[in-house]
Amino acid sequence: MRRTLAASAVPALVIAGAWLALEAPRRTGEAILVAALALAPALFPRLWQRVLALAPAAAVVVWIGLDAKVWDLRLLGGESSFTYARDRALDVGSIGIGDFYGVVLPFDPGGHVEMHALLLLAVFGFVAAVALFVASRRPVPAAALTVAGVGWPATLVDEGAVAVGALALAAALSIFLALRVRSAGTLAVGAVVSALVVAGAAWASSATTFAQQAALDWKQWDFRGLPAKALGVRFVWDANYDGISFPPTETVVLEIEGPERAQYWRASTLDLFTADRWFEQLDPTLIGDGDREIPLDALAPSAARDKSRWLDQRVLVKALVDDHVVAAGTPVALSARSLGTVFYLSGGVVRARRSLSPGTRYRVWSYTPDPSPSQLRDAPARYPRAATRYLEVWGAPFPSFGTAGREEVVSQLLSDLAFGPYQDYSPLYRIARRVAGDARSPYEAVLALESWFRRGGGFRYAEQPPRSFGVAPLVQFVTETKAGYCQHYAGAMALMLRLLGVPSRVAVGFTSGTRAGDTWRVTDHDAHAWVEVWFPGYGWVPFDPTPGRGTFSGIYSFASENAQAVEALGRGNLDAAAIQDSPFGREPSAGRTTIVTSSSRRPSLLTVVLVLCLVAGATIGTSKWLVRRARYLTSDPRRVASAARRELEGFLRDQRVPVPTSATLDDLGRAFVQEIGLDARGFVAAAAGGRFGPPDLSRASARDVRRELRTLVRAARRELSAWARLRGFVSLRSLRGEWQ
Repeated sequence: MRRTLAASAVPALVIAGAWLALEAPRRTGEAILVAALALAPALFPRLWQRVLALAPAAAVVVWIGLDAKVWDLRLLGGESSFTYARDRALDVGSIGIGDFYGVVLPFDPGGHVEMHALLLLAVFGFVAAVALFVASRRPVPAAALTVAGVGWPATLVDEGAVAVGALALAAALSIFLALRVRSAGTLAVGAVVSALVVAGAAWASSATTFAQQAALDWKQWDFRGLPAKALGVRFVWDANYDGISFPPTETVVLEIEGPERAQYWRASTLDLFTADRWFEQLDPTLIGDGDREIPLDALAPSAARDKSRWLDQRVLVKALVDDHVVAAGTPVALSARSLGTVFYLSGGVVRARRSLSPGTRYRVWSYTPDPSPSQLRDAPARYPRAATRYLEVWGAPFPSFGTAGREEVVSQLLSDLAFGPYQDYSPLYRIARRVAGDARSPYEAVLALESWFRRGGGFRYAEQPPRSFGVAPLVQFVTETKAGYCQHYAGAMALMLRLLGVPSRVAVGFTSGTRAGDTWRVTDHDAHAWVEVWFPGYGWVPFDPTPGRGTFSGIYSFASENAQAVEALGRGNLDAAAIQDSPFGREPSAGRTTIVTSSSRRPSLLTVVLVLCLVAGATIGTSKWLVRRARYLTSDPRRVASAARRELEGFLRDQRVPVPTSATLDDLGRAFVQEIGLDARGFVAAAAGGRFGPPDLSRASARDVRRELRTLVRAARRELSAWARLRGFVSLRSLRGEWQ
């Protein structure tokens, strides 16, 4: 009974503390009382007694959790008491669970009684289960439940995963330690060794790249069938055409103050088209701190240097896991000392050294062009050398719009049998020529393609479009399926513009989100991809071909909310009916870019626990090997023989072969034959000669005993399964002989 209590006490306290972190103020006394009630049934000698004792203990826990008073005992008589108990139990099950996904944590236990009752029941359930397994001398499931009991609540609040994982591992190790050690002195030694293992594992897991990536977000566990609010959302911005999916519950990733009009919040640009998709390929222009004006490249217009035209934004990172500095338009100045070293990249993209953690604040100023339709119509098709890279497809630049003899050059490129990829994209060029072939300016070509994708081309939005087999994804999207999401629309339009000789790229980030007061609330559902086109004198101007995503205020685009301004352009070759009939307004789930959801920049708890366990196992095995090798650091043959005997004894113990501490060499030999099935007489003879023989024989036998031991152990390992070898590597049974 005492050993059961000793082995269960530490896990009980750690589990109770982990769940108490969910509420403020913390009712520590109640949690400790509940943990004690959960431990009590395990102290009974018989299993049926333990199970029987759980029911009254659980009833008391529910009574405590519901904050019942002594005078409520009068309700325990008659039908009303049954109705009362039933209703309160239903409240805990429905209101309590629901509030955990709708109430900001930590919660006030006085204002949310059902949540508090559920918390106490969780403490009771985990502690009782751990204690029952300990009482049955089954430390492995008890340790697993300890890790789960500590880890689950830690994923619901902003806790350090490495620290919580180390605490869970320490509590789990304490179970093995308390059940194995036989004296107070060896308990102290074991505690020190366990502390070193946990500390080393925690350091290693926090230092490894593997531990910095989330493997599984326990926060997604939702027993109501609804997803929980994510702790963090990670985005992979490079093009992905294989389909996307989102949880139905939105997560606010950014809050942005300052702009009065709707903007697209850009994280990065995809400038390179190769291997059938778009990629981010940006060149560094400066590495510096986060408090300075941002270097402008050769394509930035002179207006970008006019501070009176800068757009001021104050950004709060809520749950975005990304190292990109999100801003409207082209960032021109940054005030973010907390970011440390910042990488300023070509095209106005800014990246921090590490992912921005939730709670990070920064201020950024941007240049956001807002030309009129007539201004863009009159912009000449004269492009500087720096714009050439934005005309490249598969590494080769196409002639710019309006170049003399352009049609012949493009035809030669697309018909070149030595370069297959161009032939694959010939259908896109033919369609682009059919849709925008009559355009008199790059702007008219852009409008024609944008209108065609949004309205006239027969496209539909689909998050799980048909997969492409043997055909380039964007070619299949435009020519066959006409079903896709924002990556398809933006990627296809930008590619077709490059084929027409108009500098373009894919921009990725977020649509404007929802405005509440002076703040734009941007969620993961606002993730989006659109097209940016370069115009002389204005720089990069955004357009959006994805249907139903009209959220920015530029009046030059069909994606704006002012179609009449575009209609005023007065082009005869653009269908006026398509202009007036264009669907303006948001479609809730259109054009998402993200494909990965995770728990903030910190690693997930499950990942950390796995890494901690791996490192702890490696530490244990390595420590045992070092201890064995240290025994042979002697020239005394009798000590060498004794070290070999102890090594074989430890091998048997680690394989769960019962070996008494008073076992003789003959006992070890018989145990090896009976349990492993190998003849150990050669080792026994050599060890006996080394231990008890005359000096000359002892020295010779000491040399033989190590050879015999290696041969015997190698043969034994070949007979064992991989699981048995791994279990022996991390087993602590061989240390019992050292500690006793």
